[in-house]
Amino acid sequence: MLAADFSRFVLVPLFVLNMGAMVVTLHMKKKIKPEFSGNLNKLFFAENIIGLFCSIALGYIAFFVK
Repeated sequence: MLAADFSRFVLVPLFVLNMGAMVVTLHMKKKIKPEFSGNLNKLFFAENIIGLFCSIALGYIAFFVK
């Protein structure tokens, strides 16, 4: 699979889903009691790591792969 196809069919949808999940998690964190938000903090951290990986990979493919 070419890098452009990989970014179009895998990374971009994953990035969009991840951003949507982050928005949902933020809304859940606002509504939930503080003593139950520990797992949501771990989920939010994992979402940030996935989003960071996707954005770095998309930037790499966009600028360095010809």
